[in-house]
Amino acid sequence: MSDPVLYQVSASKVQTWLDCPRKFWFTYVGRVRVSVAWAHLTMGIALHNALRDWWDVTPVDRTAGTAEQLLDRHWSDAGFRDRQQAQQWQRSATAMLTAYLHGLDPHFSPVSVERTLAFRADGIAVTTRIDRLDPQPGSDSLVVVDYKTGKRIPGQDDVRGSLALALYALSVQRALRRPCSRVELHHVPSSAIAGWEHSEHALDRQLSRVQDVAAEMRAAQRGAVTGEAADQDAFEPRPGPLCGWCDYLSMCQPGLRAAAPQPSWAGLPQAPDDLEALELDDGRSD
Repeated sequence: MSDPVLYQVSASKVQTWLDCPRKFWFTYVGRVRVSVAWAHLTMGIALHNALRDWWDVTPVDRTAGTAEQLLDRHWSDAGFRDRQQAQQWQRSATAMLTAYLHGLDPHFSPVSVERTLAFRADGIAVTTRIDRLDPQPGSDSLVVVDYKTGKRIPGQDDVRGSLALALYALSVQRALRRPCSRVELHHVPSSAIAGWEHSEHALDRQLSRVQDVAAEMRAAQRGAVTGEAADQDAFEPRPGPLCGWCDYLSMCQPGLRAAAPQPSWAGLPQAPDDLEALELDDGRSD
């Protein structure tokens, strides 16, 4: 007989399990709190928040100066080597932001930004948070836009295989009852956009995969709770190079044997020293 209680799932929860079940335990079961600051995440959060607030600005005020002000409002020095490095990267992030926004129609408006949606499927309850939903020209369909700010420029394979993007599209279909098959990754540092058009079969296949992963997570948590396995023992670590970036590395002996801790600023993308903040006229997109 199936369990009537739906298992709570999010894209980040699933990805954490796939990366390392031991990290999953620290994050979602043991709920171990850590105070680790990564410079690339600090920059990413500032860019995401500035992009969120950009759409509240009237088209006539969408200038390079406004973009700089928005980023400055959300900027933090957390995780950077020192104040000098933080200031250098704030200038670079401002250039990235203005270059990305310069490619957008200044009068464009998304359907919504940072939208939280939820839906139910067999055995699971899924919650998603989508950076941006765009209208698809000429149809009632919506386009999922997810911002990326890391080192690597994503390609079409990253979009096609992303569980998170598939869940976002499904949440639009099921919670908003709107057609949604196109998903896009927007890499802000390079202004590159990678997109993919999902078929219904592909989305169903991704959902089935998420349900299979959810069953694994649920079984491991049950084992830890009922005493069939001692807490962390039900959550095998997956040591490898990624361990150097883990917030819980100092608490994980297999991880410490697999990789040295990375400096907190090591995840920053290549410094775009050749980027210059764009001088834009009033009424133009940054």
